[in-house]
Amino acid sequence: MSLYGELKRYVTSGVVPMHMPGHKRNIKFYMENPYSIDITEVDGMDDLHQPQGTILELIQRAERFYNTYNTYLLVNGSTSGNQIAIASSCKRGDVILIDEVCHRSVENIAELLGLTTVHVKRPPFEYGSKIPGPLRSEDVEDALRRLQDSGHSPAAVVVTSPTYEGVTSDIRDIATAVHMYGSVLIVDEAHGAHLTLAQKAGNLHLPWPEPATRQLADIVVESVHKTLPALTQTSLLHRCSIRVPEEKLNHYHDIFLTSSPSYVLMASIDQCMTWQETVGVMDFIRYDDHLNRIYNTAHVMMRRVGDDDRPVMRMLFPEDRDPSKLVLVGNGWQIAGLLREGGFEPERVEEDRVILMTSPGDDIENLHKFITWMLKL
Repeated sequence: MSLYGELKRYVTSGVVPMHMPGHKRNIKFYMENPYSIDITEVDGMDDLHQPQGTILELIQRAERFYNTYNTYLLVNGSTSGNQIAIASSCKRGDVILIDEVCHRSVENIAELLGLTTVHVKRPPFEYGSKIPGPLRSEDVEDALRRLQDSGHSPAAVVVTSPTYEGVTSDIRDIATAVHMYGSVLIVDEAHGAHLTLAQKAGNLHLPWPEPATRQLADIVVESVHKTLPALTQTSLLHRCSIRVPEEKLNHYHDIFLTSSPSYVLMASIDQCMTWQETVGVMDFIRYDDHLNRIYNTAHVMMRRVGDDDRPVMRMLFPEDRDPSKLVLVGNGWQIAGLLREGGFEPERVEEDRVILMTSPGDDIENLHKFITWMLKL
């Protein structure tokens, strides 16, 4: 069977996607035959590398929505965003302080640029847990002090928030420490592109974290494809302060982004922005309500199930976390087996936990199905 055939088979199998991308294959998000709009830089169409028309208008809409100095469209995923951010903030041979849970793209670009990396460790999320907890500003400040005393002050600090498990850190406190030592703060917020929309939705049931763009970070990278209704590989880079010159970001955006950016992917970002600007807030309010019902059900149902062969599991609750990530703690392989028997495909399975990704793009009926699944345990 061809890959295309395999994809068609899978998406018609009825499996509920509890994983990225954030559009969740929901039929409300629709694009015509992509072949019919797949073009290159031709006369009469705008150019991402020299935007002057509709692409520039899209960029400006994103800058207004996210309230940034500059926002850059990315079609190589947040991997390219991390590369652009770090290359714009460092020069060859610099030291860079990085979060121990950083994405591999951070280590990869450090190797390419000949940077020396120093890691900051995280405490566990809970006592005895293997899940990394929030990065503490005092640990960042201690690392910065030690590096300064050794004569190796880092050019930049890279923090991941939210993490894969949805754990968030106090970016504002970390930013204060980073700026006190003269470094640039880059936040890999690949899993948090929906947080600005949550802020615009206002008074919600769940404690949605504040986006890093509002917490004094200098550069923030977000994957709109992970947690919003957009196609895979679509991301944004936000310049949130003047510590890194716009000219540098422009330069490295040209270097690390493909010279043949997909108009289909850029159109997907355009559609995602239009959705956020119009019905996105109302959709998010409904999403928050149904997600809150899942957590309320979990409060009652996620406990020891007895002495039979079903796994012991519990759900992590939203304190210090992004509520969109449903993290089931227990025997990960057994939990995943139960989920797949129920028709759900998780995002990530580990020995001691399973990560399920929800998004405001989820079909509400699928969230109801998940509640029903929990009630049957």
